[in-house]
Amino acid sequence: MLNLNDVYEVQIEEMNIFANGVCHIDSMVVFVFGAITGEKCKIKITKVFPRYAYASVLEVLEPSLGRVQPACLCFDRCGGCSFLHTSMQIENETKLNFVKSVFAKNKIEAGFAQIECPVCEKYRNKVVLFYNNGKFGYNEKSTINVIDHENCLLNDGIFDEIARFTAKAIGNANLRALYIRKGKGIMVCPIFYKPTDVIKYATELINAFPDVEAVLNGTLKDKDFALEKVSFKTVYGSGYIYDTVCSLDFKISPKSFYQVNKACAESLYEKAIELLSPAQCTVIADLFCGTGTMGIIAAHRTGVKVYGVEIEPDAVKDARHNAKINSVSNIEFYAMDASKFDKEIDACIIDPPRKGCSEFMISTLLRLKPQRIVYVSCNPDTMCKDIKSLLGEYKISSNVFTYNMFPKTTHVESVVQLTKK
Repeated sequence: MLNLNDVYEVQIEEMNIFANGVCHIDSMVVFVFGAITGEKCKIKITKVFPRYAYASVLEVLEPSLGRVQPACLCFDRCGGCSFLHTSMQIENETKLNFVKSVFAKNKIEAGFAQIECPVCEKYRNKVVLFYNNGKFGYNEKSTINVIDHENCLLNDGIFDEIARFTAKAIGNANLRALYIRKGKGIMVCPIFYKPTDVIKYATELINAFPDVEAVLNGTLKDKDFALEKVSFKTVYGSGYIYDTVCSLDFKISPKSFYQVNKACAESLYEKAIELLSPAQCTVIADLFCGTGTMGIIAAHRTGVKVYGVEIEPDAVKDARHNAKINSVSNIEFYAMDASKFDKEIDACIIDPPRKGCSEFMISTLLRLKPQRIVYVSCNPDTMCKDIKSLLGEYKISSNVFTYNMFPKTTHVESVVQLTKK
């Protein structure tokens, strides 16, 4: 029986997607944060549950060749990064093995290929930093406590400069968070518990940072923080910015979905369009299309008819705008639940939220009967659940391509092609 604070010497058998080393003690599974596959470690038990336990590393007795020194002083406390202590090779292998294990657990046979991320540091073009005691930072692991940081390895470098400026300019008990997005220009949105005047701050900010093109004032609708619960009011600029993806321009509003790692997203979009087999299509649907990024790129690249479907009206408004500014006329957008879409199509892209497709959405795909479905997912578990629901009528006809879209974190993106049997 394991007890709190017990000390053991163990051999780490594998790593999971949360960057925990995994070992067994007396048939009990023990998760050891900071340990790497193959290492011999001295560990201390920190939490004990009926079927498993957690431990911390006291000493690495036999280090892995893939171990590196974390370059961030907050690494063991911050909830942002998990793989700072490993090489990129170890991280990539761990994420690929995780996706493989989920498919194996679901008894789905598939081949796999990994696409390495071209940009692994300073890649984040969107951040939410929380305010506490005069500084901005990220939440501590599994808590809402704020960890101060001076220089995040993942964020675009200017974000930390803007955060330090903001903390000095308007730091007060009413300030909850700072939301920043970057494309060709920068959008800055301080978020408050109650309405607060930021005219003076906005003037000082744009003088200090000429690349800032939009400043918005955010107010929380209730005490629980979520961006969808924030009311934004434009203080300076148009209220949005633009960015270029796959040679096309896209409008980014405060609540627009937009991948945080543009370089890797472009690679994924290219693969998704390739898997659509556009030469064999006359009509493509982009379901869950958001602001239309993939659909517009596909329409521009292939010349075939494309339908974009999205339930959020503001996103559809932005999608139509994006098609217009790129002179893409062979795409139509519908503000509706994708499960109610009823046009005849040859192929479709689906990029559902983390919870995957609803049963009604699966039944819609089976009703539409596209020859090809290209499934993009940020959650292998729900991806497999949905694929299993389609395998009666469809088969996996490509590798499952995994993308380390969010290096150093626990997340992984995947894309696969299904074709009608």
